Amino acid sequence: MAEQSRRFVSLDKPIDKFIEDQKNKNTLSKTRRDVSLLTEFLNSKNESRRMGEIPPKELNEYISKFIVAVRRKDGEDFEPPSLRGLICSFKRHLKACKYPCSVIEDSQFEQARQALEARSKELKKDGKRNKPKAAEAITDQEVNILYNKQLLGISNAEALLNTMWVMNTKHFGLRGCDEHRRMKWGDVQLLTDVNGAEYLEYSERQTKTRTGAEPRNVRAVKPKAYSFANGSPDRDPVFVYNVYSNKRPSSKTDSDSPFYLGINHTKNPTEKPWFKASAMGVNKLNSLMKTMADKAGFDEKRRLTNHSARKTMIQKLNDNNIPPTHIMQLSGHRNVQSVNNYSTVSNEQQKNMSLILSGNTTSTSIEKRPVSSSRSGVATECCESSFMKSSSFPAAGPFSGAVFHGGQFNITINTVNKSPTSTDHSTESTRSFKRIKRVFESSDEDSPPQ
Repeated sequence: MAEQSRRFVSLDKPIDKFIEDQKNKNTLSKTRRDVSLLTEFLNSKNESRRMGEIPPKELNEYISKFIVAVRRKDGEDFEPPSLRGLICSFKRHLKACKYPCSVIEDSQFEQARQALEARSKELKKDGKRNKPKAAEAITDQEVNILYNKQLLGISNAEALLNTMWVMNTKHFGLRGCDEHRRMKWGDVQLLTDVNGAEYLEYSERQTKTRTGAEPRNVRAVKPKAYSFANGSPDRDPVFVYNVYSNKRPSSKTDSDSPFYLGINHTKNPTEKPWFKASAMGVNKLNSLMKTMADKAGFDEKRRLTNHSARKTMIQKLNDNNIPPTHIMQLSGHRNVQSVNNYSTVSNEQQKNMSLILSGNTTSTSIEKRPVSSSRSGVATECCESSFMKSSSFPAAGPFSGAVFHGGQFNITINTVNKSPTSTDHSTESTRSFKRIKRVFESSDEDSPPQ
């Protein structure tokens, strides 16, 4: 009997409630909010039935009119992605209600999808769909300012925690707030490789793209952050981690303790520990980047949020020619297109392009990038401003690699008797492919408020 009590625990909640608790809270909240908005529209049309009780033909008509008529609380137009998000919420709600048709896939709602497409085109004509609230990446100059103003670094508790958060985001690819909030102290391990180099290794918990529902959907490698000998120690992830470890209360060093602790604000930091023995509040954790930007006096028009640190990580790796497939291993994206969406042209790059187009190339340098051959797959380097000056074919023949000094050479070129050429019949037949358009429903950006 005692053995059975160890193998089977008692259930403290109904199964339906257990399943509901494992669903994404933000997605559930958005779905309820969007369905409530449609219900308000239905009531304005004297329709008292619930959304799942209306036949497909009538519901198709209602949703079509709703997409064209709906506005924000302030009377402004929705962005096109927000309208698409509404349709996705309706799909999730109807699926939960066991509705016989899908708003996104079935022909019964063709008019609703056409209304969404037409409304999106109209909004684009009016200047929408320019991502006005998309987070911006942090520049190197701004990072230096944060260090100079002791908002990053190891000089005080706030700077130390901010630095730890930035480094976890950049080196481990963590998202905004939830993934940081779920972090435990034991998720990060200090290890040493065979060459004696110290590094931090992160073991992730549940993420947006790896929820645990698919057992095979796991990271191929664990993200690592290596120490470096040259440079400022307050920018070394291993050094900063060790300082943070020493400043934590002794009661919060076990593996199940929260990673981010509340700051112990005191005028004399030597009298009390830097951090409390309790987790940092979710609102405080969710506004770290914005708080830093405000205290540093950055331009208010700069859209710097917690997501900016993640965007900076992807942008910096892309600018240094790291392949998108490698970036995905760190960022946790499931497709390359999502990584490409993060990669934007920086202000400095735009300035260089503008000067080139204006004919002023004295102050700009043209970067050499590797160019890959689409047929052979062999990468060769060339300068983007000139033709290749060397052949990409290797030298061949009996005198390959030989060096001659002086003498007279007679060279005869045979233009009559040409060498026979082989014909590759395997390439004669052409293959036809269907053009497939992929639609990605989710993104890392939070949906804009209503």
